[in-house]
Amino acid sequence: MIRLIRPIIDGNALEVLAILAVVLLVWWGFSLLTAPTTGHAESDDPSGSPGYAKVALGLLAAALVLWGLFALSDSDGPPAPEGGLLHVVATGPQPDRDIVLRVDDQPVAPVLRADHHLAFPVPSGRHAVFLKDSSVDSSRDFEVDIREGDALMLSAHPDLCPVQIDMSALTYGRPSRSTRTPLDGVVIRTLPVVEVFTRTENPMRLPPGAVLSFNELPDALSPGLSASILIPLPCSMAQDDRTLWAEARKRFPGLDDAARRVGYTEADPTRREVAAMDEERVFELFKQQGAALARETPP
Repeated sequence: MIRLIRPIIDGNALEVLAILAVVLLVWWGFSLLTAPTTGHAESDDPSGSPGYAKVALGLLAAALVLWGLFALSDSDGPPAPEGGLLHVVATGPQPDRDIVLRVDDQPVAPVLRADHHLAFPVPSGRHAVFLKDSSVDSSRDFEVDIREGDALMLSAHPDLCPVQIDMSALTYGRPSRSTRTPLDGVVIRTLPVVEVFTRTENPMRLPPGAVLSFNELPDALSPGLSASILIPLPCSMAQDDRTLWAEARKRFPGLDDAARRVGYTEADPTRREVAAMDEERVFELFKQQGAALARETPP
């Protein structure tokens, strides 16, 4: 009995049902062959009764139906291999033609295209990745260790650093206050430069909520969530957030229009500047921004 229960526990109930049906059919057939052909006395063995045959046939039919359903459910093909995505932003005018990516010397086709943003599927594990952008003189080689669900960005150009710009205010509302301070309840409006990634020789993990093209930004932003974009800018500007923000506005006119529309000014500090302020200066700036916001807000 234990030998029968064990396969059911292990998830093989269909096989057990089929075996039982075959055993019952064989038993029923054997009983018919060995049943006496004379006399009218009813046998005490129920195996030759019509009811017994119906039970055996019913079990066999159930096994065949279940087998058919399992076969149909598996007919969609093998499960998708586990893995992640490698994201690349092309610098040339034709991303599909400009970008060549090979994983372990095998060419890989992109599964996502959004403006200059391409995403390539890579199975889990360690891989050698070759990346070439035809608009760049040299190619790049990376070592990646992919886990299921990973989203990594590769820089096609060694001198272009991804810059994370907070779009929560620029696209979805007025930038009232964005950077928290050690003072309880005091939040300062700062320029929307979140982070600069300067180690372009290594794969970079995509921050939560970050996209690589403006068209990928969501239509609306749920309460409590943020949205940002990663744009490539010269790494030489990575040391100064204020200069970097000015360059981003120059290269991407949409950012400049949004900054003007929602009220960013040259007087707004960077996050690093706020972090270096003492508490007295932080509170003074907080009051100044509050007064300016009150003047700008219509009654």
